[in-house]
Amino acid sequence: MDDATAGLTELLNYSTEMNGSMNSLASSIAAAMLGISLIFVVWALATKKENARTYLLAWVVCVIFTVTFII
Repeated sequence: MDDATAGLTELLNYSTEMNGSMNSLASSIAAAMLGISLIFVVWALATKKENARTYLLAWVVCVIFTVTFII
């Protein structure tokens, strides 16, 4: 019984560490994607493209979603 408890404790420690590192990785990827997409939104606004305001609104919604659920 002690071996099973020790194994489960080790598994819990490993999964907790993995969960923390995955959250950190997801936040970095989301930030990079938002940063790259912001370049295209600014470009569309600067060149007065037809759907530039729609792009900006979609980008803001993505930021809110990212902050709420990922970070």
